[in-house]
Amino acid sequence: MSPTYITKEGLAKLENELKTLKEQRRRLSEEVGKARELGDLRENGEYHAARERLAQILQKIGSIESKLVHVEVVDPSQLSKETAVLGMQVTVKEVGGSKQERYTLVGAEETDPAAGKISVLSPLGKAFLGHRVKDKVTVVLPGGSYSYQILAIELAE
Repeated sequence: MSPTYITKEGLAKLENELKTLKEQRRRLSEEVGKARELGDLRENGEYHAARERLAQILQKIGSIESKLVHVEVVDPSQLSKETAVLGMQVTVKEVGGSKQERYTLVGAEETDPAAGKISVLSPLGKAFLGHRVKDKVTVVLPGGSYSYQILAIELAE
């Protein structure tokens, strides 16, 4: 399996999510045990619902643990601040437009478009990756082709 690139903040978020899921697993295991004590399991809706929720939690735990085994933390402060890389904040404007937009380049696990965090695996993230200030990049999206000029690159806050 290829490495999962992530920032320190993203790693902390994944580890906290794993901790929360493990706490939920413990509680659900207790619920399953209590529901089992209620009698006939074939017609025990509480038991089946608790087991289903437990299976979902176990699947999520397995997925996160698998990612954590292959995680590679990227520290953008150790990289060149002249190039758009994971962990950097990129300020751009559409060529011919005046509105500036700011994106933070993050790993796939940290994506949050509403907060301006875009994955380096997304079309927009891939387009900016490796470019420098004043570079013009073209992004092909389902809605068409867009050209952007990179105005600034700085460490993400």
